Amino acid sequence: MRWPIQRQLLVPMLLVIVLASTLSSGVSAWVGSRWARREESDRLARVVATLADANFPLQESVLQKLAGLSGAEFVVWDAQQQAQAATLTLDADVRDRLKAVPETGPLSDLSSNPLVEIQGRRFLTAKVPLRRTATRPLSLLVLYPEDRWWTATRGAVLPPLIAGGVTALAALLLTALWARRFTRPIARMSQQSESIASGDFQPMPLPVRDDELRDLTLSINRMVEQLTRYEQQVRRNERLKTLGQLGAGLAHQLRNWLTGARMALQVHARECPLGDQAESTEMALRQLGLMESYLQRFLTLGARRDEAVRPAERRELSLTQLVEDVLSLVRPRSGHVGVELQWSAPSSPIRMLGDHDELQELLVNLLLNGIDAATPREAESLAAWVRVELNDMPPDCVRLRVLDSGPGPSVAIANQLFEPFVTDKPEGTGLGLAVAKQIAESHGGTLRWSREGLATCFEVALPRGSSAD
Repeated sequence: MRWPIQRQLLVPMLLVIVLASTLSSGVSAWVGSRWARREESDRLARVVATLADANFPLQESVLQKLAGLSGAEFVVWDAQQQAQAATLTLDADVRDRLKAVPETGPLSDLSSNPLVEIQGRRFLTAKVPLRRTATRPLSLLVLYPEDRWWTATRGAVLPPLIAGGVTALAALLLTALWARRFTRPIARMSQQSESIASGDFQPMPLPVRDDELRDLTLSINRMVEQLTRYEQQVRRNERLKTLGQLGAGLAHQLRNWLTGARMALQVHARECPLGDQAESTEMALRQLGLMESYLQRFLTLGARRDEAVRPAERRELSLTQLVEDVLSLVRPRSGHVGVELQWSAPSSPIRMLGDHDELQELLVNLLLNGIDAATPREAESLAAWVRVELNDMPPDCVRLRVLDSGPGPSVAIANQLFEPFVTDKPEGTGLGLAVAKQIAESHGGTLRWSREGLATCFEVALPRGSSAD
């Protein structure tokens, strides 16, 4: 059986409050009723004492006045049970019933005295002896209306009972509101948990109060962030896995075609030597060789790289020479689209330990990305350029920067620029920067981007290793 927290909070508190209110109001009502009855009896006893000690004749007019003050009816009896004076009409039947009332002595509490019904009204009775001469003993019969007696009792009992009921009702409302104050955030958390389970990873708004519910909300939001990152990682891995599966079918054929094209070009260069014009043929052969190498790396994009390049794969190399070689590879493309390549070699060669082919691929991807970004559009007349900067970065790192005059990435992809397949270029694949970042991290370095004025800057920081300049 489901037992909601609201009921778990509400029911025990209400039971305690209602029990306390009932006991309090019940005791107050009982004490009030006792006090009211005692007060009525004492007031009536004072009237009777006045009549008992009076030296004047107890005539009907005197009794009528006292009856108006006390609310009781009076009858004076003599020793022969004859009514000497009375405040109400006495017929034979009434007289016989009143004669049967026993003498009760001094008036104390009327509630335990005999009841007599006269003309449809019930009276509490008491017969009190009057202090008169022994030759003429008299007694006073007091008849107090029962409805007046209960009216006085209700007047003392109802206020505490009403107060207790109002207190219990107020406690019910306040406890319900208080319980809802706690259960409402819990219900929202339950709904949010169901949304998270269905794949909607939206954070919850934080409560205003700094309490345990706020701590729980913060924990849920942290869980949502972690699940979001995990989902992105899973999707990225799935995309890379799909890419590897699709690429595996193409790799063999593309590699064969490239090998055949390169061999045909080599045969053509031997059979038709161009002499001083052979530079274009050599460039084409280098491009085909790079295409074979990049195709092989493309197929291993989804595989997990080590956190750092294994020492066995490291070789000492000159970054200065590597930059100049890569610039010679991409210069035909930059010249074709009208982008100026800017490069000033450092005063002394900068050397480091690393994988030559991977670092070459990293720089090619950054330069091609910069050339694509800086390529002038139809309505643009400003000069387009891409600049490469290489320098030392203390204590033992090198810094490679590629800047371009392009407008920079759009806001929609700015935070996902290094994720695979994320691009805003109509013909782009979104793999170049992802591969470049992966290569930088495999060398223990970092790749970041930023806007510097009107230029976009991609900065690679790499540890030098044990190499010396």
